[in-house]
Amino acid sequence: MSQSVLISGGGIVGSFLGLELAAREIPFKIIEKKPFAPSINDHIRSLTLNLSACERLDYLGVTTISSLIQRMKVFDGSGSGKLSFDCGEANIDFLAKVFSFNDLREALLRKVESSVSVGDEITSFKRIDSGIQASLSNGSILESNLLVIAEGRNSNLAQSIASENFSKDYEQVAKTFLVEIPELNRKEAIQVFHEKEIFALMPYRNGTEINQFSVVWSMPKDLALDLSLANISTHLQKFEKKLSCNIKVISELLSFPLSAHHLDTYCDHGVCIIADAAHSIHPLAGQGINLGISDAIILAEEIERAANSNKDIGQLAFLKKYELRRKALNASMIKGVDLLFNLFQQDNPYFRLGRNFGLKMVDKFSFLKKNFILHASGIQKI
Repeated sequence: MSQSVLISGGGIVGSFLGLELAAREIPFKIIEKKPFAPSINDHIRSLTLNLSACERLDYLGVTTISSLIQRMKVFDGSGSGKLSFDCGEANIDFLAKVFSFNDLREALLRKVESSVSVGDEITSFKRIDSGIQASLSNGSILESNLLVIAEGRNSNLAQSIASENFSKDYEQVAKTFLVEIPELNRKEAIQVFHEKEIFALMPYRNGTEINQFSVVWSMPKDLALDLSLANISTHLQKFEKKLSCNIKVISELLSFPLSAHHLDTYCDHGVCIIADAAHSIHPLAGQGINLGISDAIILAEEIERAANSNKDIGQLAFLKKYELRRKALNASMIKGVDLLFNLFQQDNPYFRLGRNFGLKMVDKFSFLKKNFILHASGIQKI
């Protein structure tokens, strides 16, 4: 029984799902509203993929430039607490890889472009006997056994079958930009928690002798309004002092607001929601894209299982298996990151002492660090 999947949204995760389906010989079509034309600043955006996601990209034949993270250091900027993670502690080759958003998107697109329709949008859908009938903005009609919504946050299609059971505005903005830091190890990532700010450095496209890093700097909205290229060097001084380095900004500054959400359901008969359309998370743990890719992998597995059993791949019972395997894990990650965010926002001196003590204690227990590493890498589930 030949069955097909219609994917609404051709971003990173939508394209990745298409590749997963292609590897399983399941026909699919991607509908993407926006043309794949890189903006002038898209090269500044970076994505950090864990070991599990990177291994899956390799299996699917996706190749592009990336930078290895073999060590991660975490500092409490208000004290002496620090914590480090090294891939050797878990007997793995690396913790994660950092990709240019542009590079990864183009690499994925090259693999699926024959199955992508660009410039169209699914405006509505209805259930029919054979599955789903989708109406496009150009007036055409498409039918498939399953519609997967991968449109990102605030998807109208997702909101037509699900509601948010968790939503939070962090009242923060993330500034992202590129820097050169000669003193730092190009295979290390660093995160500094300083009062209400979180400053993260990831090695970036280091195919040259220049130590280039991508910055994601979370900060209160009032500081974000004040920050500009003209005064950024002054604001960076506290991090230069903490890390004993010189930070040279080499790009424009990009901004995006920080929030989190989670839907109460991921599926209905013939329809499924994945990645940012279903959930979003604060970037402090770097897990947003990894959660979405895990969604795509598990959904593809369940679709293949149903297809191989000659069952309707849009049947709610099969889609609920995907939801069962992903929803609780995503919820625990969202809540865990939210708890960590709240912990590091506390000004109380007793909280600061507790944070510093906690970081130092965890750093002493190799078995704890190994479990954290394996979980963050996607190898082990808690």
